[in-house]
Amino acid sequence: MTDAHDRGTFRATVGEADALLDRAARAPTPTEFVVTPERLHRRNLKRRLAERAAPRSSLRLIDATVVAGDLLDAAGTQTETIDRIDRLKHLDTLLDHDTEANDRLRAAFGSDLTARAETIAAAHSRVGEMTGWAEGRLDALSAVASSLPGVAPRDTADVIAGVRALEQGLAERVAPVHSRETLLPAAAERLQTDPDLWREAFPSVERLSVAGVSAVDAPLLDLLDAAASAGVDVTLSLRPGTGPAIVDRLRHRLTGSEIDAEGGAGVAPDLSAAEFVADTPEAEARLAAVVVAGHLRSGVSPSDMLVVARDAAEYERPLRRAARRHGISLAVWAQLPVERTIPYRQFDAVCKLLGADTVDLDGLLAPLEFRWVPPAAKREESTAWPLPTVEIGALRQTLDADSARSVAGWADHLDAAVDDGALPTADAEPLRTLLGWARDQPGTPDPSALHRTFEPVIEAGREVALPAVFADDATDLSRTSRYARALSRIEELLTDTRAKYGEWLDTGDVPRSWLAVADLAERVVTTRPGRREHANAAAVDVIDATDAWLREVPHVVAVGLVDGVWPRRVESVFPEAFRQAVVSGDSAAARRLAVPGRWTAAREADHLAAGLSAASETLACTRYRRDREGTAMERSALLDLVSTQRIDESAAQSLLTAGTLPDALAADGGGR
Repeated sequence: MTDAHDRGTFRATVGEADALLDRAARAPTPTEFVVTPERLHRRNLKRRLAERAAPRSSLRLIDATVVAGDLLDAAGTQTETIDRIDRLKHLDTLLDHDTEANDRLRAAFGSDLTARAETIAAAHSRVGEMTGWAEGRLDALSAVASSLPGVAPRDTADVIAGVRALEQGLAERVAPVHSRETLLPAAAERLQTDPDLWREAFPSVERLSVAGVSAVDAPLLDLLDAAASAGVDVTLSLRPGTGPAIVDRLRHRLTGSEIDAEGGAGVAPDLSAAEFVADTPEAEARLAAVVVAGHLRSGVSPSDMLVVARDAAEYERPLRRAARRHGISLAVWAQLPVERTIPYRQFDAVCKLLGADTVDLDGLLAPLEFRWVPPAAKREESTAWPLPTVEIGALRQTLDADSARSVAGWADHLDAAVDDGALPTADAEPLRTLLGWARDQPGTPDPSALHRTFEPVIEAGREVALPAVFADDATDLSRTSRYARALSRIEELLTDTRAKYGEWLDTGDVPRSWLAVADLAERVVTTRPGRREHANAAAVDVIDATDAWLREVPHVVAVGLVDGVWPRRVESVFPEAFRQAVVSGDSAAARRLAVPGRWTAAREADHLAAGLSAASETLACTRYRRDREGTAMERSALLDLVSTQRIDESAAQSLLTAGTLPDALAADGGGR
């Protein structure tokens, strides 16, 4: 850190993160903050430092919002940032008003604005990223829109005017500082006014680094610029695809500031890639799996293999099916779609059973169909839990499907079926257990009731249902792993939903009911996806390519190098002409704006570089010719950036039938 009030340096390096690793040292307190965009990037950084046996006490891995929040705390400024769930709640309210700004949003999004709240929220976020809600940048944004051809100026202006009004409404309803896009600029403004604030908040920190990013949005740049003004040395470690354009744009966005830029590695990896071509996505997955199997047979450890994709979740099923044929275990590091898991669907079904005045037969049996198991105190040894499908079917055939009843009404109906001889007593007992348990739960739950009601059920699922899943699972135990992850996620969901339920009860936004709990849980689960972590030392990792940043393994297989799959086509609510004007930066107004990373094709190259550059010995790339509907699919243009060696049909067939790896994937790293 420079002397007080002398400006710190502002450096940007492209495609090379080793300097960050080299700066790691032993220190009594951290001297450098390191901001990374993804949790896995922080994990990878720790892994690389551990591989070097390097101390890292001089580095503190941190989020930019924590830095900004600590600065404002040190300044005695209170903030009231809200999460995305609360933001959507406020947006729903604002969008329901009859205003001129909402009329303009209707022109862009249609008449039912609350139904498009997620899409409008995305547009609101993009404007915040580009401008940090600074008036000068907002004016520049409008100037870019007005220069467009055709109807694009009107369409873009409608969106901008609408989301600006929403931002003003959020500031009035919540607080001026209510989001990341307002928190970082607020901290930057305070730091610009009082440069000594940095030393007060972080006495030992001399450097602020940002690593692994494909975009530097306006709020983040405001904070970095203010830190440099306070004497902090700022370092950007940029990716090779987007890095050069970011550096060029920063020279215009940072007025009066010098940027020391340094080039590094490009997108192309050091290795030549063996390129495999299959007919279909399933055939491609079989090729990828047999390459992995060939390496494992030759003595490679699963931890020395890595499979990367643009989106690992999209390849999970075909890769798992193909891997099972070779006895390969995969650990797919993808967001868990919690809302589609059995434990979540059980939770939702139970909430609706507890909360509705009446339920039909489907609603009554849904918890049992989703493997509800009673808590230990309610479990009878004579009943096999979870209830087999055939027994649920018997209940469905016997009970009245034409009427909806309360829980008590269904209990009476069940007793009548037993008394009439339509249903044996033993067959009725599991449903009677569920109904008895449901009657014991509070009808109008307070927040603490969520844990009292569901913790014993989750524990029963772990004790009884999970072993049942394990008993029926394949050798790779993928269903067992998914079920266990879902149970853990439901435990987190309970905590998150309970907190939000308590807040919304206090503000009068929801009634005290299980149906409100179910609705809130759905909001939480769809806005806070399941964690990516899925560690298994005996399995081959399958990850999103971007998450391979800073990883280093001997062998990498990259799948899905197909146009439209990797790279993906840019999608946005803003007109294409507007996006292109912002990205190209052909006008002075456009050059003042941050470029959203998802608007650039170069971001796809960043992902490619991260995935392919992880390989140190061999590299394989796979693609397919036709999709599942038979449509011809073109080779990804990203492969033009890579030195490739096409594997002919005979070599690919030999690999599939005999497991013989081609020379390009020889153990001596023949791909170099």
